Amino acid sequence: MSGSSGFAVEGFTTIPALFEERNLREIERQVQRQLSLPHDPIMNRVGNDLIPLRWNDAIVTRLLEETSALDRIRSAVAAADLRWISAYISSKGGSTPALLWHQDWWCWDHAISFAPAAPQIAVLCYLSDTDRQTGALRVLPGSHRRGLPIHAELPEPHSAAAEQLAPDHPALGDHEGQVTLSLSRGDAAVVDYRLLHGTHPNRSLLRRDALLLSFAPNWRSLPESIRAHLAMHPALPSIDERPAIARWGEEIFPRYDGTPASLQINRVAPLHG
Repeated sequence: MSGSSGFAVEGFTTIPALFEERNLREIERQVQRQLSLPHDPIMNRVGNDLIPLRWNDAIVTRLLEETSALDRIRSAVAAADLRWISAYISSKGGSTPALLWHQDWWCWDHAISFAPAAPQIAVLCYLSDTDRQTGALRVLPGSHRRGLPIHAELPEPHSAAAEQLAPDHPALGDHEGQVTLSLSRGDAAVVDYRLLHGTHPNRSLLRRDALLLSFAPNWRSLPESIRAHLAMHPALPSIDERPAIARWGEEIFPRYDGTPASLQINRVAPLHG
């Protein structure tokens, strides 16, 4: 199923050739440069490494300047008010294990967690062809809206237990109904933050790189407390930096005029059908 209606039902969709070729080549060049530099390993996970990027990084500005890519993301998820939140380089080394099944949503105590529309989305643009042999993404359609038996087997995301799983743990294996997103270089997967997803092992000797972008698709419709929390993300322009974003206008950056405030983080989805 594809398109915005499919995204609402299944919790994911794909966008072929998201970036123009000239921008894709420059993004690849910048990613290679970033990966050649030392970086803080604090965001590294078994089966996947993340390098955070800020709003003014050359890789991110390529996205913000390509309005056709943003329009295609809006269309894919029927976004009424798309706002960029964060970006990362996602790198999966050769001969690395699966990334465990997990959900990226961080505020399961809030009622917005159970609304039909996605409060936050991830857009994963691949910089090489990817399939089940090279660490492709796998998803469980519909798991953003209902509980599944696997939920009871999963450790808390980002916990010590999640980093110490036995190779045969259910969180690392195939599950009935899963869909593997085998995509070509430049294609993107779009995932509701609440969707269960993980990766296959990378059984090749080659590193699999991707650009991971986070958006709030309906910023003005989010509860004030969620907006107050997301507005604090360190990837976003600070108050002192905001004058520099005039080149894009302010319509892609989240705007919150209240006092930013953190919410209690809860990454564990409730167990229910």
